[in-house]
Amino acid sequence: MLKILIAVAAALVVFSAGPAFGQISMGAAPQEGLRVSIDENGTAHVVHLVAGNASSAVHVDLVQGNLTNLSVSDESGKTVQYSTINQNPVSILLLPTQRNFTVIQYDLQHAVSNRNGIWEWDYYTPADAQYTDFFFPKGVDVIWTLSDTKDAGRPVYLAGNGIRQVGNGVHLAYINEPQTVQTVQWQNQTFNIGIRTLANVGPPAFDQASKAYAFDIDKPGSLVTVVMPKALLWGPYEGRIDAKPLLTTDFHENDTYAWIGMMPDQNGTLQITGTTAIPEFPLFVPLAIAISAVVALRFTSRLNFI
Repeated sequence: MLKILIAVAAALVVFSAGPAFGQISMGAAPQEGLRVSIDENGTAHVVHLVAGNASSAVHVDLVQGNLTNLSVSDESGKTVQYSTINQNPVSILLLPTQRNFTVIQYDLQHAVSNRNGIWEWDYYTPADAQYTDFFFPKGVDVIWTLSDTKDAGRPVYLAGNGIRQVGNGVHLAYINEPQTVQTVQWQNQTFNIGIRTLANVGPPAFDQASKAYAFDIDKPGSLVTVVMPKALLWGPYEGRIDAKPLLTTDFHENDTYAWIGMMPDQNGTLQITGTTAIPEFPLFVPLAIAISAVVALRFTSRLNFI
């Protein structure tokens, strides 16, 4: 039995560079971080930056997928000796080394799948990775991270940056399509509302009295991002689909706009309600009143203290 086990263990190891090891060890856990760059076709380029270990071989689990273009090098790009352990997922065994870091690189072909226009990936972090930094194709500014079920999704605004994931894994989803712009006229003002979704979007309906903005969508399970002018409707925001409460996330804002993310599980009328809507009188009136009040208070204070 012992001879059989030794034979099986030896069969798992395929030497990929340099001479064979004198003895095979499964190795210690690595100290590593990962960088994953996704291209427009869904292929992920993965880089493991593995800290050197001078006293023990190191066993590095790779990310599961259709692996190609594997290379192992030092920080200068010079090839180093390693072994491939043929298991699922594939692992790399590194010799003890004085190097600060070893760089493992490979591609995962079509790691991210296009499912009805939504790019999705169930990413499972290698057990000993400390973190994974994700970078997305040009033009993708919002991604959705879903840890357990798709109705627990949260949008993340990228602003040209990547995101860092720490933990066991994550479901990534994103869309990369032009933004639909809807227009609301209020008295002599025009407001542009951006909507990003793969669903077809009906015409807008704005109700100032109920502080609500609504439109129809025709596809259930759609990722919906609304870029709302704060001057028209101010948050916090609540979403509903056909009057049914909907998880709504205000996930980014600047001085003039708020980004609102939702993922309704049905088609119908999507309504966003804010806390303040544009007033029926011109915007400069409350500003003038506020300035007058401040001036009056300051003048009163001077009278009291002089």
